[in-house]
Amino acid sequence: MRLFPLFFLLAHHDGDFVAGYDSLHPRSLNYTGPYADGGSWTSGFAQAKALVDQMTIEEKVNITTGQTGKCVGVTGEVPRLNLTAFCYEDGPVGVRPARRVSQFPAGITTAATWNRKLMAARATALGQEFHDKGVNIWLGPVTGGPLGRTPYGGRNWEGFSPDSYLNGVASYLSVKYAQEQGVLACVKHYIGYEQETFRNVYNITEEYSVFPALQQLPISSNIDDKTVHEVYLGMATHSCANDHTLNQLLKTELRFQGAVVSDWGGTWDTAASAVGGLDVSMPGSGTAYGGLFGHFYGDELTALIKNGTIPEVRLDDMALRTLAPIFQYQDLNTYPQPSFDVSDLTISTNNVRRDHHIIIREIGEESLTLVKNNRTSGGGLPLPVPSSMSTLAVIGEDASASPYGATSCGAHGDGGTGCLIENNGTMTVGGGSGWAYPPYTIDPLAAINAYVRQDGPDINQHLENWDLDAAALQASRSETALVFINAYAKEGGDRHNLTAYSNGDALVQAVAAVNKNVIVVMHIPGPVLVENWIDHENVTAVVIAHLPGQESGNSLVPVLWGERSPSGKLPYTIARNESDWPPNGIVFDPVFAPQSNFSEKILVDYKWFDANNITPRWEFGFGMSYTTFSFGDLSIAKTFRADNTSIQPTAEPFVRLPSDVGSSMYDVLYTATVEVMNTGRVNGAEVAQLYISFPETEEQPPSLLRGFDKLYLAPGEKKTATFELTRKDLSVWDVYIQRWKIPTGKFTLSARASSRDLRSVVTCMFAD
Repeated sequence: MRLFPLFFLLAHHDGDFVAGYDSLHPRSLNYTGPYADGGSWTSGFAQAKALVDQMTIEEKVNITTGQTGKCVGVTGEVPRLNLTAFCYEDGPVGVRPARRVSQFPAGITTAATWNRKLMAARATALGQEFHDKGVNIWLGPVTGGPLGRTPYGGRNWEGFSPDSYLNGVASYLSVKYAQEQGVLACVKHYIGYEQETFRNVYNITEEYSVFPALQQLPISSNIDDKTVHEVYLGMATHSCANDHTLNQLLKTELRFQGAVVSDWGGTWDTAASAVGGLDVSMPGSGTAYGGLFGHFYGDELTALIKNGTIPEVRLDDMALRTLAPIFQYQDLNTYPQPSFDVSDLTISTNNVRRDHHIIIREIGEESLTLVKNNRTSGGGLPLPVPSSMSTLAVIGEDASASPYGATSCGAHGDGGTGCLIENNGTMTVGGGSGWAYPPYTIDPLAAINAYVRQDGPDINQHLENWDLDAAALQASRSETALVFINAYAKEGGDRHNLTAYSNGDALVQAVAAVNKNVIVVMHIPGPVLVENWIDHENVTAVVIAHLPGQESGNSLVPVLWGERSPSGKLPYTIARNESDWPPNGIVFDPVFAPQSNFSEKILVDYKWFDANNITPRWEFGFGMSYTTFSFGDLSIAKTFRADNTSIQPTAEPFVRLPSDVGSSMYDVLYTATVEVMNTGRVNGAEVAQLYISFPETEEQPPSLLRGFDKLYLAPGEKKTATFELTRKDLSVWDVYIQRWKIPTGKFTLSARASSRDLRSVVTCMFAD
């Protein structure tokens, strides 16, 4: 797990997190810090302080309180000092709600590439589009809230992976490369936001109403100290007023110098939030969103400062944290103003898409994860050259264009009759604030038709999931059948089951009953159960296409016909049964104060399956290829390199070893290497994965991902996979001494092709 250079952080409204801390009512309104000093942002902090020193109380409150404006979130202005409003805008797959932008692949799709270069390129393109639209603060990426401790989470697809290491790498690269374009990242959501159900006290975003609005507390996420540190902290509720998580963990232990921003509806109380560590309240003013989320900060905060309830020095700190990173990285004299208005999408706006369709397509291609491929009878993948095929069936509504049009589905992608729910074409991303309007969608059927149009097979299509007889008829007339199914997830509600959407299982079964070469393509937001049909002898191949964005069909076709070998790997585990995952992942208890106890602790995703000897259907890190690979011997060498990645050094405490050098948890201490060879007949890419097993004296999962390297290999070619191990990678959190430590004893490092496909092992001591 690695920290990333975050400048703003979105806090959610999700409970106590650590037992024993009252998140709403701090013991005292005497704020004890820490106060920002700017850290390495010396220039930005100096500019911010010079400006804040000239401001009145009302002016300082104005820049920490949301207002109504062109963007999803807008801070107040200070005209006297020529300070204009700052624009905060969704979301993780594109500028939302706005037009003439790109719809990028989901975070979960990007993680499935296991390709650092593509993660960085996606962030660069996103940063360019947000910058060019005049957005100051990108409300993204989703960096661990939700992390994905349960597969039912409605927003898991917005983030990258339930594994802390893979998620941390993708998050770090997303923040770093987006911010190089000038826009500032606001990572979301901070610690423990793992369900939509009972998320919001206002009860206006959920798809149900167990309690009337304002009469039920939001879900409390109850997490022990070890789990907070080893799984959730640094993934970078009621956290908007949680002194321990915000002031102690975030601002003291991690030395966070930026601003903590509330989620929309995440603020309960002005005084408790200001003292608890919240720097900017959104949407803030009661006029924003018609007062839907209450009215916090603003005049109330001004009064609390003036009557001495809250010290003005704390208000100064809030203003400094808001301004310093902006002044450090944005020249407000040249930075573009918002070119759109979220309240009127008919207003003419600029096209910021550039050539980003190229990176969108590449991510779609490299994320495609082949999880079954039976070639024994001549079927499966890749498909034969089009000229050798006579007939091909394309079955399922997910293969086709939307009959409604995605742009008619509202600003969250889930409005209107049937939009993205029933018979609305191929699934490109999920719904909610993580959605973005696609400028177009290349659906799979359109891409297939274009590919085979010169001398390929006749296409027998059936684009409806419920008329199974008609689907079977078209499949029976075809040599091969492609069946497209999906599952949907969105903000505002959690998944109630893990099966395919819209009669998908029955559709696969009906086609498999009449066609001997059935290839299933799934557009899904996370794990889906496939046991109803996966072992059918006629289901020869299964491809998980995740949520690929606007270039869906174009990214699929080259892999179907073997122009590219699939190289995606699962960023999560897919089980055989719902009961295989930890119980009580989503709390549905209709009580006044619902409680979510993270009883699985650090055993998230594959760690739970490994620790409990549960055999998954497909394990974390699994994905097949059209070629094969062999691994050589794993070796490890001591290779110190001082941390050169942290923009703001943390103050995380650790136990120093006698031979220790360096001062950061992110110093590289060792480097492991393994040689990988393509032993097959076609070009391909393998993701070499490094896992670590801690000494048996430690309470740790059987193995933990600690490195990955994607290698592109021609037949017979060899390359070396390299894994750098930081002090953090080798450490565990000691709850008694409240420090990170490298344990004494034998470690086992293993090179693998997935979390359960072990190829090479080495043992060593690190603390001796």
